[in-house]
Amino acid sequence: MTPTDAAKSQTPTDTVVSAVRRVVDVTEAVTTLVFNVVGNVERLVNDAVVDATQVARESEALYAAVARGTASVSAAIRATPRFSRVVQELTRLALAYRIHTLRARFMSPEAAEQARQELHRRWAERLYTLCIELRGGVLKVGQFASSRMDLLPAPYIEALSRLQDRVPPIPVEVIAARVEQELSAPPDELYDAFDPEPLAAASLAQVHAAVLEGQPVAVKVQVPEIEKTVEIDLAALKVMAGVLQDLLLPHLDLRTVAKELERSIVKELDYEREARVAGELAASFADTPGVRVPRIHGARSSRRVLTMELCEGERLVPFLDACEAGAGERSREQLDRVFEILLCTTCAQVLEHGLYQADPHPGNFLVAASPEPVLALLDFGAFTRFPGEQRRSYAELAGAILGRDHERIAGKLRDLGFRTRSGDDASLLRFSEMLMDVFRPDPDVALADLDPQAAFEEALALARANPVQIPHDFVLLGRVFAALGGLVLRYRPRLDLFALLAPYLAAALAPASR
Repeated sequence: MTPTDAAKSQTPTDTVVSAVRRVVDVTEAVTTLVFNVVGNVERLVNDAVVDATQVARESEALYAAVARGTASVSAAIRATPRFSRVVQELTRLALAYRIHTLRARFMSPEAAEQARQELHRRWAERLYTLCIELRGGVLKVGQFASSRMDLLPAPYIEALSRLQDRVPPIPVEVIAARVEQELSAPPDELYDAFDPEPLAAASLAQVHAAVLEGQPVAVKVQVPEIEKTVEIDLAALKVMAGVLQDLLLPHLDLRTVAKELERSIVKELDYEREARVAGELAASFADTPGVRVPRIHGARSSRRVLTMELCEGERLVPFLDACEAGAGERSREQLDRVFEILLCTTCAQVLEHGLYQADPHPGNFLVAASPEPVLALLDFGAFTRFPGEQRRSYAELAGAILGRDHERIAGKLRDLGFRTRSGDDASLLRFSEMLMDVFRPDPDVALADLDPQAAFEEALALARANPVQIPHDFVLLGRVFAALGGLVLRYRPRLDLFALLAPYLAAALAPASR
């Protein structure tokens, strides 16, 4: 009997019973599915409620902290769209990481780490875009952050490092108007020639090549209205420094960093001061082989325009890359020589002359390599005074580090104003051991053979566990040696660190240096 014949032979009652049975089967299946879904949904809802409640609490705390910080800012600044934009973006940044921390509880460690790295990449690009869009103090902060490889995750360093040499230029018409406003004449009347294409575009200024009395010069022009935007940006940074430190980055002393950045940027906006510093440096290094300081043309300079001798050469990093890629001992010797000049020049500034470049990113140096390497120093706005007594104290600290005397290191750290949150001197002793591991001044070990990365990571873990209060002058010195240290680790020059430092330490410790 075919299925069709069997169906025809069923009575109406059989058909109804069969249909009811199918409905019951389907109902049971659906009921089981519903109960399973409801159970899972209930758990998900409960987790979501807990998660959302925690996010709400975190958000409330974060926004309350922002509100408290913003209340201390003047109404005029609070009312500007720029201030609101910066504060809102940084608040979103803090909240994004808080939400990630909560979500990570429901992920495997591998998935949580992958999500965190993606968060790093997304926000690094977002902050880079914000810096490019707003320029001013925001861009300057981004440049500073990119030089601190020990503080930020790699995606941030990678993204923000693009701010050092690839800042979009300002139209030449705007620059020309600024020159005329400052020097009472347009560029084509002040110079024999004025190149409309900039040599460099930075956070606070733009540099154009020109010709003055038949000689090539560089004209550094401050970005119009930069004073107002910097004031707004610094106010936003000070508000958010407390928020980010308390809620996101407790291991960093962001308040101290913010104060030092404010001092540094205000100085960089005064080109008359920069001209005086350039003159002092030129006198200090007049008899130093391999160092060049451009001459300032005072008649074509003002508080916001600086005309100086144009130094020919290649930027530091491309020059070092070419040396590294070059064949033969000559290329390697040139790389080593440039590092010797760079490190000796920095040591002389810090420990001997008491006037040093507090923003030594690679864009502030040019190298001319014919016949021997000559290092040209550029951009004198961030130079900082370093009195003799401070130089002596830091020289004593360096001597203790080189002598592997960790108790003396801890004592000097206390004398210089270092403090731990717990007041535990044992942490300073451990920190001193980290410093010895980092520098490891064994005269028989070449600098190129050192690998301080593990020691840095351990020191950072210690700082996070027991935050160290750092004096403001050390923040600036930290910027200097973090930038130079990054270059040393990248190119591994063949240098004897102890022999290099010893003469400058001796000069700083001499009675006449006080």
